[in-house]
Amino acid sequence: MSRHRVLPILAALSLSLVACGGDDDSGGSNDMTDEPGDELLAPPPDGQGVQFKMTTSLDSGVEAEHCLFVQAPDQEMWVSRDEVRFTQGSHHVLLYETSYDAIPTQKDDGTPVDTSKVFDCSDGATNGWSVTKLVGGSQNATGDSMIDFPAGVAMPVRAGAVLLLNVHYINATDEIIEPEARINLWTVPEEEVDTEGDLLFLYNPLIRVPQNGSSRAHWRCPVHQDITIANVQSHMHRRGVGYAAMVAGEDQPFYESERWDNVAARSFDGGLQVAAGSSLEYYCEYQNSEDRVVYQGPRSTDEMCMLIGSYYPADKRTANCMDESGENLAGEWIGEGTATCAETMGCVLGIDFTDPEIDAFQLITDCALEADPAVSRESSDFLLCLFSSDDPINDCAAQIETCQAK
Repeated sequence: MSRHRVLPILAALSLSLVACGGDDDSGGSNDMTDEPGDELLAPPPDGQGVQFKMTTSLDSGVEAEHCLFVQAPDQEMWVSRDEVRFTQGSHHVLLYETSYDAIPTQKDDGTPVDTSKVFDCSDGATNGWSVTKLVGGSQNATGDSMIDFPAGVAMPVRAGAVLLLNVHYINATDEIIEPEARINLWTVPEEEVDTEGDLLFLYNPLIRVPQNGSSRAHWRCPVHQDITIANVQSHMHRRGVGYAAMVAGEDQPFYESERWDNVAARSFDGGLQVAAGSSLEYYCEYQNSEDRVVYQGPRSTDEMCMLIGSYYPADKRTANCMDESGENLAGEWIGEGTATCAETMGCVLGIDFTDPEIDAFQLITDCALEADPAVSRESSDFLLCLFSSDDPINDCAAQIETCQAK
């Protein structure tokens, strides 16, 4: 792997590493449910939305990630809110829209997959599939979900689109369990929609928690146009002990939490206005009691740091922490160390990305988080340019020169 192709892959992790992995055989179907007698979660009445469900089987002690392809109705949907319920063993539920018009039977690289039923997606829920956006989900078994727009705002789901339903499971019992998950997409008529909404889905891939120690993963993301945030929530794994999100430069966070499970969402009466040109800033604080270093990743043995929420009007660049072009990651990582930008650059350039025995992401993380917070902008600009360019020596000359001076 060439070093200048690492961070585009990290950008893709914002979709592919949100749920957790494992291994298990599973069964099920890819039918929409319309059974009003099932009480886990009743589907919306006719004309007010749709419901999708997934049931699987999980052996004792297994942590797994399972997926199911379902299909949207043949008319475009405008989703105003979602609603999720899941039984013991489930941890969180996500629903993605894909670019497919028919349920695929192989990954984009030709790898065959039996998608006629629930299938194992331990290599990453979206890995190998053409996922276009997140359209719903929750990490609360009976509480808040992700989508909650005010009147006049809704998110479109393409007519007939194939959707990917993904659930993370952990069976901590001594028995085989058959967990069930359901998600309702509540819709409004298109003529009632004035503004297209979307989901903020900010994923910080640079996380390192030392053995028997504490740390913070701290990130800023650009806001490219005026937006209004309707609701937000955090996402961490079990080492998460603190969280805060704010508009950069403001004294008070607009969201705080100390929970990693059953996380409450905060709704803003009238919406939280965030101006173009500002930045969304958030951090996750961790405490690790294990005798090993923990990095970002999909399993409960790894960590995550996310900011999720409903906002409008839709802007994919802002939603995914991308640059002005919408092609590359654009975050600013705030380190925890004392290294200069020049030292950080030297650390990264010293990595041998051709060595199959190393984990390049972890080594990049080590280098980046040792940077002094005072050089966060310069060190981040260097990293982002270096690893998104086909010709970094020429394309990144300005960033390299600035970094060397810091």
